[in-house]
Amino acid sequence: MSTHRHFDAICVAVLIVTLLITLLFMNGEALGIRVIVDEDSEAHSGETWFTANDRNGAWDSTGATQITLSGSSAEVSGGGAYVLDGDVVISAAGKYVLSGSLQDGSVIIDADQSAKIWILLNSADISCSDGPCLDVEQADKVFLTLAEGSENRMTATAFSAAATESGKDGALFSRDDLTINGSGSLTVSSPAAHGVVGNDELVIAGGTLTVDAAMDALHANDSLHIADAALNLTAGDDGLAVTGEASSFYLESGKITVTATDKGINAGNSILIAGGEVTLEAEDDGLSAVGNISIQAGELTVTAGDDGLHSDTSISISGGTLLMPSCYEGIEAKTIDISGGNITIYPQDDGLNANGGSDSFQFGGMHGGMGRGAGQGSVPPEMPENMESGNFTEGERPQPPEGMDLGTPPGGMPESADAGMAPGEASETAGQNAAGTAAESSADNASGSGDETWIHISGGSVTVINDSARDADGLDSNGDLIISGGTVRVSLVNSGSNSALDCASENGGVMRISGGTVVACGSYSMAEGFDSSSTQCAILYNIKRGVAAGRTVRLEDSEGNVLISYEVPCSFSSLIISCPEMVQGETYTVVIGDTAEEITLEEVSASYGDVQSEGFGGRMNWGEGMQFRPHTPRIDDSDS
Repeated sequence: MSTHRHFDAICVAVLIVTLLITLLFMNGEALGIRVIVDEDSEAHSGETWFTANDRNGAWDSTGATQITLSGSSAEVSGGGAYVLDGDVVISAAGKYVLSGSLQDGSVIIDADQSAKIWILLNSADISCSDGPCLDVEQADKVFLTLAEGSENRMTATAFSAAATESGKDGALFSRDDLTINGSGSLTVSSPAAHGVVGNDELVIAGGTLTVDAAMDALHANDSLHIADAALNLTAGDDGLAVTGEASSFYLESGKITVTATDKGINAGNSILIAGGEVTLEAEDDGLSAVGNISIQAGELTVTAGDDGLHSDTSISISGGTLLMPSCYEGIEAKTIDISGGNITIYPQDDGLNANGGSDSFQFGGMHGGMGRGAGQGSVPPEMPENMESGNFTEGERPQPPEGMDLGTPPGGMPESADAGMAPGEASETAGQNAAGTAAESSADNASGSGDETWIHISGGSVTVINDSARDADGLDSNGDLIISGGTVRVSLVNSGSNSALDCASENGGVMRISGGTVVACGSYSMAEGFDSSSTQCAILYNIKRGVAAGRTVRLEDSEGNVLISYEVPCSFSSLIISCPEMVQGETYTVVIGDTAEEITLEEVSASYGDVQSEGFGGRMNWGEGMQFRPHTPRIDDSDS
């Protein structure tokens, strides 16, 4: 019986202890007990961009195992590592220092799945002809630190069939979480595959990394986070690629320079840029994502053969500086929201394009956005020649440059295109992008495909300058175009069916302004003004005779105070102008070069000038009020 009594007492004690431990876990923080969490563990589900270990590039190497690379072998001083057939194998958790040169071999990490391994590269040079130079086969997380003042190199010249079949496709390859930090440098050369590959999380939190790869320079599956590093990347495919469907790319700080044959930064999910300096030269998109692209800060210069920024879903810009010296289209997504930042775009086609995320190729003679309906300009029966310079004779039609064929576009004319229609009368049909990919019909997008699309500008500065395209929009939305703040400047060359601002009004879209400053110049043939439901006054001013490039546009109040002044880079024949100081019922003067017209704003949104704009909800003057002001000719005046 005594045995049973002791057993019962033990059970009761165990139960009490279990309950106490449970209570402590449930109420530990309230009782002041600190719970220790391993943020570096792969099992950790927190949303930490960088852990303390990620940022610690100066960890204490005292007591670390010393690995001295020497030709085709190495000398190991300490435990946890050994040499096998010309390779160095690290098999245990701990700290290791690598130095010297290893020829045609690999450093292989194959440890327990819970092992954390620190490696200090201290002037190490590793080359391999049949696989990765550094091969992380198994660990919980590896920290690769570049020693202060050290220059390190990894060169993978080729990959064996066995390496390829097992998925090893980078000169620096990891199947598990990998962090690169420190203050030294690492040069990676991979003429047959990717440069740096992280199958899980790849973090770069310091150092100077130079990569030249036949495929992606940096390639990650789960996520790629960068801070305080200098990256110089040359890629035969994408510069930085994060391919997982739930993956993320995050840049906190540092400097990234990319030259890529495909995309500059390519994400299977989202991109967030919160700082840093980025320079991208890409033959395809500069930044491309399936999910959201968010730019909060930083300086970006993007040169792209296709879109500067492209998202299949949404793009939001709230800060930073974004310059696109050259691109096909500037910013393209289903929805575009701009609340801050300084954006300057020099596109070959649209500056901003909210079109449901599909690329589009504009057929000759057809407008790049949606077909125009009520409330928008109609195409005059005759288009003036030499619209770029402002010198032409009324009734003449522009001619293409000698030798240029403006006949049937690639793939033939769309079925909806009627050869007997005048330009601008036919509704547009989605065509192909520059690579020939079929694009979703913009009409379907705006009228019930299930995808809302819009451009919203509430702050910041947006400047679009296109001095060459004949069929482009400055801001083109296949849904609504809403401006409630910020500064918008658009200058499109006075040619073809260029429209400074465009929304899908024929499919229920609306172009409305309630704040901000807008000066948007383009061709009058497709001119479209703000909707009468706007709460801020706006003027659409059309000039059939055209205005030469370089002329200044001003808006003055009744006392001669200048409210808006903009030297327009390109020729134009249509002007949209609006600012918060404009009040209905007041009188203003529109000054364009050496001419001026006094206008009383009898409506919130109205049209003026000497070219009619159908259905625009406002009065149309015919130029009888225009006056010539004294004008001092400039050296570059060409429209005398």
